[in-house]
Amino acid sequence: MTHKDKYRELCKHEKTIPIFSKDWWMDAVCGEDNWDVLIVEKGGEIVASMPIYIKRKCGLKYITQPKLTQTNGIHIRYPKNQKYEKRLSYEKELMNEIIDQIEQMGIAYYQQCFHYSVTNWLPFYWRGFEQTTRYTYVIEDLSDLDLVSSGFSKVVRKNIRKAEQMANVYTSNDIEKFYEMNTKTFQRQGLKPTYKLDFLKTLDKYCEKNNSRKILFAEDEKGNIHTSSYIVWDDKSIYQLMSGTDPKFRNSEFKTLLIWEALKFAHQTNKRFDFEGSMIEGIEEFFRKFGAVQKPYFAISKAFRYKPLFNIYKSLR
Repeated sequence: MTHKDKYRELCKHEKTIPIFSKDWWMDAVCGEDNWDVLIVEKGGEIVASMPIYIKRKCGLKYITQPKLTQTNGIHIRYPKNQKYEKRLSYEKELMNEIIDQIEQMGIAYYQQCFHYSVTNWLPFYWRGFEQTTRYTYVIEDLSDLDLVSSGFSKVVRKNIRKAEQMANVYTSNDIEKFYEMNTKTFQRQGLKPTYKLDFLKTLDKYCEKNNSRKILFAEDEKGNIHTSSYIVWDDKSIYQLMSGTDPKFRNSEFKTLLIWEALKFAHQTNKRFDFEGSMIEGIEEFFRKFGAVQKPYFAISKAFRYKPLFNIYKSLR
């Protein structure tokens, strides 16, 4: 079996692998032939894995983050009841084996974002990699919705109550309608979408096949769609992957209501909720008002060749 074949088998039963590192997600956002996986095995079992998106440009091969993929770095399976000191030593050993494999690939540049559960990147630092801290916001426990809502800001609670009296919230499989709403958000900012409709349709088909997505819309009494939300999930978390708002209704409270609906869905499925936080100040403030906890995660990178060129590339991402 190839590394990818072994990894596909692992993804079938390993519930701690986040959705963005699942084999089917990588198929969707990279194309089946454009990704691979680095693995470390002990006793015939995979104990560390790292799916990688491999791109080629101007004759150079490099590893980078796929579109709409928040994190997909290293995943480690730990022995039960492992002491903390042993855990750090174990991480160092496995990370160094993964780094050895990266360096043997002959790539020009490496860049990946690790899941926030990875809090130790020292082995990468010792091998010359760099790190930029990014943030997401997470509500870990949604078992008590009253307790969760008590953590909302007064403005959020007020906006939810107001929107509940005015909005019709429904789910739909209409990915083209969602893309239309999503595109309007980019247009309002004078930007082009970072992905095309065909890409989104492909991703949506994979998510639907794996029962891992819900598309929400909120419209007023006249049938005007104010906002939409695309959420995805794995065995542990629900993620606010994308959203879209009609600029004509930008000041509508319906967007806040859709977050609340997504949180109620997370409560029903016994999962935590990841807002997929943004480094944009206004978006960060909006998420923070839901009482979510800030979670730092690492963007790890290293230029093996043509460092000035890739410093420019990194600054544009």
